[in-house]
Amino acid sequence: MKNLFFTLVTLIMVLFVTSCSNNEDLVVASQDAQSVATRGVSVKTPKLTTYIETNDINPLNMGEYYFTGTEADKDYVVDHVILFASNIRGTVSTVELYHNPNQTYILNNRNTLVKPLQDKGIKVLLGLLGDHTGVGFANLTSAQITSFANQVADCIEVNGLDGVDFDDEYAEYGKISGTPSPSGTNFSSLITALRANPKMSGKLITAFHYGYAQYFNQNALNAMNYMWPNFGYGYGAPSGFSNSKWASMSIQYTDGYPSARQIQSAAQNYGDYGAIMMFNVRNYDASGTMNNFASRVWGGKTVSYTGTSYPKNY
Repeated sequence: MKNLFFTLVTLIMVLFVTSCSNNEDLVVASQDAQSVATRGVSVKTPKLTTYIETNDINPLNMGEYYFTGTEADKDYVVDHVILFASNIRGTVSTVELYHNPNQTYILNNRNTLVKPLQDKGIKVLLGLLGDHTGVGFANLTSAQITSFANQVADCIEVNGLDGVDFDDEYAEYGKISGTPSPSGTNFSSLITALRANPKMSGKLITAFHYGYAQYFNQNALNAMNYMWPNFGYGYGAPSGFSNSKWASMSIQYTDGYPSARQIQSAAQNYGDYGAIMMFNVRNYDASGTMNNFASRVWGGKTVSYTGTSYPKNY
């Protein structure tokens, strides 16, 4: 009986561990990786996407903006939060999804750093960036495309995230010999492979329209949910890409570009563009910048800030 008892206990305590990180930064799938219940997604257009530099800023700060007059039952302003950034790393024959210690902490503590945003109806995406290894999204072999797409899809599923964003910078293409020549066609193959992964069903795939993301083929464009241009305003959507999935205005928040007057002017006739992007929003009140476009694109609504600032406690 004693042996049987210990056998049963052992079986009950077995956990299946799933990693979506580099070997030294293991991310464990546990009960907090279950599907996250959220309130209804805002129907407003354009959507507001914010990039958060997670090395510096707690992502919870993006849940503190709401439309004025909805204090009792807040209608939150930010639609998408991009956790910026995890990385693509590789060699001639390998590719790896890498999370630095800050990203790893957020993923391991998603119940307290991700789920509260999702409970407010905010979609949280994993940001991806090159990492100076000579391997990036646009120069992968066929086998590496399959591997990296699977790693990303696994990470999104395990951590209950809402999607992924690609920023094709800092790969340092040409740094190592023996890799394929970088191209929009190669990057497009990665996007379509990721979209075809069943784990990405209903998930967002977005990109900064920079680097080889400027040369996506039509299949990749069809697989994308949103794209945002390099900082500025008045950008038209790429050929073959719907205005409803494009951010005509892309704001570098900490650099103050575009200016308040430029934002107001661009927002006055924003048309049918589906998104506005703000990069590097910080842990202090950004409602002033938001109100340069809010009333103009959202039917006279204005943005309020709760005054709650979350420190980077990781």
